[in-house]
Amino acid sequence: MSADGIQIPNLHKALPVSGKASATLQNIKTYMESKEMNIDKVPQLLTSFGYNTVPIRQNVAGQLIIDAKINTVEGAYILDTGAGTTVIDAKQVDTLKLKLNHEEAVLTGGGVGAHGMENIPSHNNTIEIGNYKLSNISVAVMPLDTAWQSLASVGAHDELFGIIGFDILKSGNAIIDYGSMTLYLIQQ
Repeated sequence: MSADGIQIPNLHKALPVSGKASATLQNIKTYMESKEMNIDKVPQLLTSFGYNTVPIRQNVAGQLIIDAKINTVEGAYILDTGAGTTVIDAKQVDTLKLKLNHEEAVLTGGGVGAHGMENIPSHNNTIEIGNYKLSNISVAVMPLDTAWQSLASVGAHDELFGIIGFDILKSGNAIIDYGSMTLYLIQQ
């Protein structure tokens, strides 16, 4: 395998992981360092493995923001590795063409320190983050007014549709490069 002219023979065998989608940024950096390769080549190496790149930006409150399409509708979302599931603001139900399953509604915490809120699932949705695509995903729908008010109180007035959580990040074997503010996702 080659990444930008660097010959990397049997890299998958050398990495202590199973399959190309399991390679982590640290595994790759460790391998490259052991072969005295330039760490600056990691982005090219990841894209040579098939990872898609997604730019990340940071709002004034410090949250990471990405653009994504849910059911073909583009919007801005907080990227939250600590959120177990992807959550959509209840105000976006019609815009995102979400079909709610009220029979499965539950009360949830809604994050650290939050009080019980009704969480209504919506199934059979699609998501696109850059060139990374998933179909038949479920999202949680709940009012996020309190979160948006908290962000506004510190000057973050971005129009946000929701929160992309660990469920989506895990399915794409996400790697976040904070130095370059890039999210890497690979199609499984």
